[in-house]
Amino acid sequence: MANLTFLNREVLHQRHRLSHQQIDALLNENRSKEYLQEKYHLLFQVGEFVKITDAFRKSTIPFIPLKGPMLSYRLHQDAGYRYSNDLDLLVSTKDIERCISILELHGYKTALFPWPDNSKKRKRLIKLSNQILLSNPENNINIEIHWKLFKSRVTDDRTLAEVIKSNTRNLIFQNRSFQIFDNELELLYLIIHGGKHAWFRLKWLVDVKYFLENITFDKHKFVELTTQLNATRMVALCNSTLEKYFPESSLVPCLPERDIAKLSDFAITQIEYEDYYSKSFLDRIKTYFFELKCFPGFRFKLSTIAIIFYGKYSKVFEFYRN
Repeated sequence: MANLTFLNREVLHQRHRLSHQQIDALLNENRSKEYLQEKYHLLFQVGEFVKITDAFRKSTIPFIPLKGPMLSYRLHQDAGYRYSNDLDLLVSTKDIERCISILELHGYKTALFPWPDNSKKRKRLIKLSNQILLSNPENNINIEIHWKLFKSRVTDDRTLAEVIKSNTRNLIFQNRSFQIFDNELELLYLIIHGGKHAWFRLKWLVDVKYFLENITFDKHKFVELTTQLNATRMVALCNSTLEKYFPESSLVPCLPERDIAKLSDFAITQIEYEDYYSKSFLDRIKTYFFELKCFPGFRFKLSTIAIIFYGKYSKVFEFYRN
């Protein structure tokens, strides 16, 4: 039985961004019909996802959906079951500007920061970040265009590119073929994404739980991918967190990994933090130290430090200065 006694429906929905259908399943309740407006929005979001990806296809822009409706469809056979705050699409660096132009034609505008207006600034942004957010003020849909799978350097670029190239397949949805990660890479991506964020939203851990329950995958291949991406520590952290909150869940195949107790303790504090975005300065320092410990290797730490000291203040200092 899930160990979620410290949480109620409002916290699970607002703080951890689980849909009311997901919450019903976790709490063994039947109240999602009281929140039909959310379901209407999620179904509208699915329609918007199909419309935008159709536009990308028409312009011959290859893309891979990350999480979002495709993950919901894979896990629940319902693209509108899982809550998504935004739609994430992974594209090639050379196609970023075309993607932004297409989204602008559909009413989207860059949020947080604009796409830089000269090549020097663009190169700086591409190096120090991995995505740009666009929002549509008329329908309240957010879309993130990703040009890298991870912001920090978890492995060298060539290895990561080869892993992505060698571990995709096609999924038919709405009479359309979507390129997606195969099961092993999809699971590992979910674990790395959640782990790098210290699992501060339980929705990511719930995704892994449902994946283990409903999706068949090659365990040997998964461990090989984990090794290629230096992610054993992230998988071990995932298992520790699963054991804490979903003790009945299966665990993810993992090679032995020592000394994750402090990482696990930190993740628990983040999950149970009531107001995650109102952290003290000391809490933010602890978060930075956690980020540095997520992966081994000097290059990972160096790239993470660069992101912390430049990316966090990019709007003022880096991407926009002349």
